[in-house]
Amino acid sequence: MRARSPATRAGRLFRIASIGTALAVGALQMYHVRGGLLTDYGADAFGAAWVYASVRLGGTIIQRGRAAGAARSALIVFLLCLAWEAGQRMHLVPGRYDPYDIVTYAISVMACWGIDRLIPFVETA
Repeated sequence: MRARSPATRAGRLFRIASIGTALAVGALQMYHVRGGLLTDYGADAFGAAWVYASVRLGGTIIQRGRAAGAARSALIVFLLCLAWEAGQRMHLVPGRYDPYDIVTYAISVMACWGIDRLIPFVETA
């Protein structure tokens, strides 16, 4: 029998909203819509939120349904985002290196952590 998900309603809604928003911004970028800050940094901000929600709720292959703590999730996601930007700088992964992306990741992860602290994403035992 599979264990019950530790996610709260707020956590599930946050995950759905971040996925939907990240995909919508990605679609705007694919269709070359020039939306200013939204299309320049929206995918970075909402993509980081999507990954935060996935890590926090235990939705990764490595976690297998075991939720991570809020601070640990924030740190993991920020380090992954830094690694992605470093990969772009070294031309190992697609995209263009932009130091403002790192600022965007930091703001997004801190916002996710703050929201999670106000409205918990995971049930506490």
